[in-house]
Amino acid sequence: MLLLAPLFFAISFIYSSAGFAGGSSYIAILVLVGINLYTIPPISLALNIVVSSAALFNYFKAGHLSLRLSAPLLVSIPFAFIAGSLVLPEITLRLIFIVALFTASAILLFSRSSIKTRRAKVRKMNLNFAKKVMITAPLGAVLGSIAGLVGIGGGIWLSPILIMTGMASPKKAAASASLFILTNSVSSFLAHSITKKVDLDLIIPLAIVVLFGGLLGSRLGAFKFSHDKLVTIIGIIVAVAGVNLVVKLFT
Repeated sequence: MLLLAPLFFAISFIYSSAGFAGGSSYIAILVLVGINLYTIPPISLALNIVVSSAALFNYFKAGHLSLRLSAPLLVSIPFAFIAGSLVLPEITLRLIFIVALFTASAILLFSRSSIKTRRAKVRKMNLNFAKKVMITAPLGAVLGSIAGLVGIGGGIWLSPILIMTGMASPKKAAASASLFILTNSVSSFLAHSITKKVDLDLIIPLAIVVLFGGLLGSRLGAFKFSHDKLVTIIGIIVAVAGVNLVVKLFT
């Protein structure tokens, strides 16, 4: 806990400032310290619920949440539950973790510059509600399924997509991502808690730590920050965890 507490506080603070909950980095750290792969998703999801609740509260309070954008994405909820209830062979689960971690790392390392370039070139998409539903509902289903399997909320993939396609500003994307993460994490946690061990001895103290980090980070993100803080360091940590799993796969 002396090692995990400051790391998880920093992760929750940084991620929540952008409307994320930190699931990919919680997983990365837990992988690196040797926690069993089957017990990692419930831990990550429980912490996601805490941090995304804090983030949603602050982004909603700041007026950034658009239900017209967010509601169709919530088709993800049953998909996250079904995927979370699956008990996969360890080798399959390890491969899914590797792909998810490297993908999340790539998004963290490259999305900032690509989002800025894209926003400079693309105007806001002129789509009516029906067309947005046709795009966001399938997107929610796919991301919800992946999130349920791995034990993250899916916002780390959702937010860059919303921004780069022009469907949302960074702060509106962050607000939608926080709601998406919260609902997926609740659904997935319920599924994982049925089929896998839930380590409350680790979850409870870490939940207290990330609550404070999430409240502070999301408040600054919703009202003050631009989305531009320390993501390179986090991306490297996530990538290292992916490399660690690759090494374990072949040893």
